[in-house]
Amino acid sequence: MTGTPLEGILASSAVPPWLPRAAQEARNFSYWAQLLFLLIALIYFVYGLLNLVAPWGLGFLSGIVIIIFAVLAGLAGLNVKKYVIDEIDHGRFHEAKNNMIIWMLIGFLGVVPGVLLLLAYMKLNEAMAPQTPGYTPYAPGTVVAQQSPPPQYQPPAQAPMQQPQQPAPGQTYYQPPPAQPTSPDHRYQMMKCKNCGVQFPAFMSNCPNCGSPK
Repeated sequence: MTGTPLEGILASSAVPPWLPRAAQEARNFSYWAQLLFLLIALIYFVYGLLNLVAPWGLGFLSGIVIIIFAVLAGLAGLNVKKYVIDEIDHGRFHEAKNNMIIWMLIGFLGVVPGVLLLLAYMKLNEAMAPQTPGYTPYAPGTVVAQQSPPPQYQPPAQAPMQQPQQPAPGQTYYQPPPAQPTSPDHRYQMMKCKNCGVQFPAFMSNCPNCGSPK
């Protein structure tokens, strides 16, 4: 199967389902920032050429400046795909966050791309932060952890009723205290992932956040 002509230039809109929820949102923000960068680059380039050749334009120097902005916007769009979106898709959140800073600053020249990359930066910070118990890092239905059924409570077997042996005159027997019944209401033992710090039940074989074995 051959790739499309835009393969390698435009990132796919499909989000990998294994990404944590915050990373999925960061990728979506970066994807729309990339599209806006390329759209701004196209508009600026056409407008700059018109200023170079049209008599009603702003002038030759203005046309050159506008074309330079168009080139910067185009480079930003290409590099957001290569150094931000592709890094997120491979789980390298730290590298994607660091690479995003320069393109975020350029994006503020067009306002909206910079705001989108700022939101993506904040979401990557959230994805990399240690998670607290009870936090759901994935969207509902994206992660299914294999769990073993909880143990069923079984009452202790009772011996058949026997007639108590009568002690001999002057002899007594030790009477043990009655056994306390075991309550079936118990909590699962929790453990913390050594890789990402998420707490999960000890009966699970892998961390539901990063997939590392316990």
